[in-house]
Amino acid sequence: MMAEEEVNYVTVKFNSHNLANDTVIYEDVRSELETWPPQRSTQEKCGDVEEIYDDVRSKELPCSVPHIFQENASKLPLHTPVTLAAAALGLLCVILMFVIIALTVHLNSVVTEQRRQTVNLTAQNGHIQSELERLRERARELSRERDLLNWTMGKILQFDNFPVIDHCPQKVLSLCQPCTDNWLQFGSKCYLFQHSIYYSHWRTWQGSVDDCRQRNAHLLLIESQEEQEFVTNHTEYYSDDKHGYWMGLTELSNKWKWNDGRNLTLAFWRNENNYRYIKNSCALISKSQTSKSLDNWSKTNCDMKNRYICQTPVFTKRDLH
Repeated sequence: MMAEEEVNYVTVKFNSHNLANDTVIYEDVRSELETWPPQRSTQEKCGDVEEIYDDVRSKELPCSVPHIFQENASKLPLHTPVTLAAAALGLLCVILMFVIIALTVHLNSVVTEQRRQTVNLTAQNGHIQSELERLRERARELSRERDLLNWTMGKILQFDNFPVIDHCPQKVLSLCQPCTDNWLQFGSKCYLFQHSIYYSHWRTWQGSVDDCRQRNAHLLLIESQEEQEFVTNHTEYYSDDKHGYWMGLTELSNKWKWNDGRNLTLAFWRNENNYRYIKNSCALISKSQTSKSLDNWSKTNCDMKNRYICQTPVFTKRDLH
C-alpha cells in the first residue's frame, strides 16, 4: 500500500518582456490537498494524460518599467558615502581647473612684463654704454688738453719775454702755432734760415748768437743725420766756398763744443778742413756748387760775417691732439 503524499501548489507569475505593451500576466494556479494516488475511474487507461493544473487565470495590471525604477530608486538612500565622495572629487577638480587657468593667465602676464622690462633694460644699458664711452672720450680729450696746457706753460716759462702775438694770434691759447712766421718746423724744433743777400744783414759768430737770443732761440745744434739732411736741403751756396751758415759749434782748447756746453759726438766735416789750424775757430755749414754731400761742415774764423741758422723748440705739442 502506497503512502500518501501532500502536494503543494504555488502561485506562479509570468512577466511579459514586451515593454511596449507595459503589461504583466499573472497566472494563478491553485492546488488542493489530495491523497496519493488519486482515485481513478475504472474507465481510465494507462497512457491517458491526467489534468492536474486547472483553474489557470490571468489578469492584467497597469504598471510600467519606469514606475518600477522610480519605486526602486525611491527605496535607495540619497546621501551615501560614495555619492558624497564623488561630488566632493568633482567639485575639487573644478576648483583645481579654475586655479590652473588663473595661474596660467598670471604666469603669462608675468612673463610678458619681464620680457618688456628686459627689452627696456637692454635699451637703457646700450644708452648707458654709449654715454659711458662718450664720457671716456671726453675724459681723454680733457687729459690731452691738460697735458698740452702744462707743456705750453712750461715752454712759456722758458722765455724772459714771451712773444704772445707772434705765437698766438688773437691771444687765444688754442690758436697758438708751433712755429712763428718764416720759421720751418722739423720734428720738435723750429728753424729760421737767414737768407739775406745783403752783407749788412750777415753776422759774426757771436753776432749770430746774440741775434738768435733776441728771437728767443739759439744758434743751430745738429743732433742727428736726419736733422743734418733737413738743414742741408734748406741752405744754399752763396758768395764763395768760404761762406756759409753759422751754427752753434766752437773750438775751445782743441775740443769742439756746442754753445749749450755739450761735447761734439756727431760730426759732418769736410776732409780738407779737419786738420787746418785756424785761430778762434767756429763751424759753418757751407754748401759746394759741385757736391750735395752731407759732409759740409767747415771751420773758419769766428769774426767772419756769414748767414746763420737759429733754432728753437716748437711752442705747441701738436701730437697731443
